[in-house]
Amino acid sequence: MAYFKLQFKKVIKSSLTWLILSVVLLGAGLVLTYNAVSGDQSSIRTEVTRELDRKKQVQPKLSGDNKQVKKDRAILTALNQRNWQLVYRMMIKRNREQVARIKIGREKYRQATLQKNNRLQALLRANVPEEDEQRPKRGFLFLFKLLEGYLPALITVMLCFVLSNLFAAKYVDQLNRDNILPRKNILALDLILGLLVASGLTLVVRLLIFGVSSLLFGPGSLAYPISGVMLPKPQAQYLPLSHWLAQTLSLTALVGIFIVFLILFLAQVTRNQLSCLFLALVLLLGGAILPLILQSASKEVGHLQTSIVRYLPSTYLFSAQVVTGKWGTNLEDPQINFAVGCQVLVSAIAVLAILNLVWPKVESRIVKHIN
Repeated sequence: MAYFKLQFKKVIKSSLTWLILSVVLLGAGLVLTYNAVSGDQSSIRTEVTRELDRKKQVQPKLSGDNKQVKKDRAILTALNQRNWQLVYRMMIKRNREQVARIKIGREKYRQATLQKNNRLQALLRANVPEEDEQRPKRGFLFLFKLLEGYLPALITVMLCFVLSNLFAAKYVDQLNRDNILPRKNILALDLILGLLVASGLTLVVRLLIFGVSSLLFGPGSLAYPISGVMLPKPQAQYLPLSHWLAQTLSLTALVGIFIVFLILFLAQVTRNQLSCLFLALVLLLGGAILPLILQSASKEVGHLQTSIVRYLPSTYLFSAQVVTGKWGTNLEDPQINFAVGCQVLVSAIAVLAILNLVWPKVESRIVKHIN
């Protein structure tokens, strides 16, 4: 227990821990600030207001009694009253009328309008206020969109720095200082400590991001409908944010465990902090972008990408994109989904657990054989 406390204090007191944590939070803060300053660019209010302004520019003497102008102003009135049910119904009817006026051609516009109506119908069923999904500010949706974006990569880098410092700094001239004094179950203690540190830092990042955004703009609703594809089925559908968020956090937890086991094994093999950090970053971040590299390569390796990438644990680093089907759709592989990701990560964790247990014995035999 003394060893455990000593190592835990080492992580807490390390300036590296607080520096990398600050960088991650600063990045999230900059995104939140940008979203707040940019304003709603794709909201119903913005769309209707722009349409009214366009009509005024095209027809300056347009009568206020014009039917469409009246309807648009009625939508704005309902928005000001926060009568979301009425707003969604009026917008759905408005979009249908616009499509009906198109007699031929403009198929892309038809499809875009139909997609808008699908979203509006999902919002109507959920009975929640509209949020800007491109530049979210409210707690739950802002956190989820960050998990869909750059946050997994930043958290991975943070864990690589902190865990490599924790696991590999004990080696001096290829010797483990912790083995000088007789201690039992050091490997188990390192694993438990690594898991606690990784989960603790990740939890702190998420709670602070959610807390600050919720404090400033409100938490939003977990019932908010988000579009996604439940692979391997290719059909898109709107499901509550709580559904996507629960699967994302579950897959992210497995990714975190995998990272801890991987870095501990690399620390035992390299016995050097910088080498451990370099290999961890290459394997994790390099493995995460490997599917994109293979996708942009020649068509001849397309089958190779489909058959191999889905079995790489690093493919599931961007958990939110995997869960919503965006990652699998972009890579044209429906097998890159939540269920397969759980199987791959659990298998990889089991293999690394065995390697971590077996490696010290294998290493000692190699040393004896060389000597």
